[in-house]
Amino acid sequence: MLKIGNIKLEQPFIQSPLSGYSDRAMRTLARQFGCELTFSGVLLAKSACHRPLFNKANYRITDDEHPVGAQILGTEPDVMALAAKTLRDVGYDCICLNYACPAPKVLRRGRGGAMLKTPALAIEIFKRVREAVDCPITVKIRTGFGKASEEQENFWEICEKLIAENIDAITVHPRAVTQAYRGKADWELSAKLKGKFPHATILGSGDLFEAVDVINKLKASGLDGVAIARGAIGAPWIYRQLTDVLDGKIGDEIYSPSVKEQGEIILAHYEMLSKLYYVQKSVKYFRKFLANYCKAHPQRKKVHRELMMANTGDELREIIKEFYGHEDT
Repeated sequence: MLKIGNIKLEQPFIQSPLSGYSDRAMRTLARQFGCELTFSGVLLAKSACHRPLFNKANYRITDDEHPVGAQILGTEPDVMALAAKTLRDVGYDCICLNYACPAPKVLRRGRGGAMLKTPALAIEIFKRVREAVDCPITVKIRTGFGKASEEQENFWEICEKLIAENIDAITVHPRAVTQAYRGKADWELSAKLKGKFPHATILGSGDLFEAVDVINKLKASGLDGVAIARGAIGAPWIYRQLTDVLDGKIGDEIYSPSVKEQGEIILAHYEMLSKLYYVQKSVKYFRKFLANYCKAHPQRKKVHRELMMANTGDELREIIKEFYGHEDT
């Protein structure tokens, strides 16, 4: 149903790269729930050029992870090309170029969403990366740096030239860079891009939190697929729900984990993290996932408060056992 270069997927969704989130644990859970293509967290190109980085468990690719992609940030074509080659050499199957990140520290250095100000450089980077690797290359892009209509011109120019250069896929987050995540994502813009270039592979991103709504957006826009980002944080089961909706299931037929199942998923997630990071860091790091996991619990506020107070792995396990241990919790 979705083809990205030589990567063929049965389902029209992928897991989007997420800085500080999409580590091996999150990728593993995504696969368990039916996501076929996952991505590691966003990497600075300069960091990705150093092969020893990939000796670390979080970046080392195992045989059961394919296909897996990596996303890189940078402004120097030579460095971006070397980073892509290094990632390919260590086993990554797909390279994504980040022209979308709205983080101020990224923009100050001309990276991420700031690439929308320099279309010629954006295209040059793509060309150099294409020369360096033999795998699919995708781009994540926003629809303008600012919201003014004239600021969308660079978006259209970059997309048109990338498609002319046979980019394997473009993922569009239809917000301006200056909006960050405020306001509503304009999926009509994404649909217009697909309408103008029907032969290109265009994926949608932005405001994808509920499976039924995601599939409705996908069908209405005519896009080839979607990239799930924030919607999978603390809700890895969204991929199974997407599959259910695509299979025609409705209402209670769509998978929804029971409280006990949620607890089992949370524990499994934490146990994987405890092997990636030292114990104290793993608990603190996990809190940003827990803040979302507890949204599905009937005692959301109380569970959130208790989970945030855990300082050790044992404390965390006991709290999960207390609040998630029984179906009638």
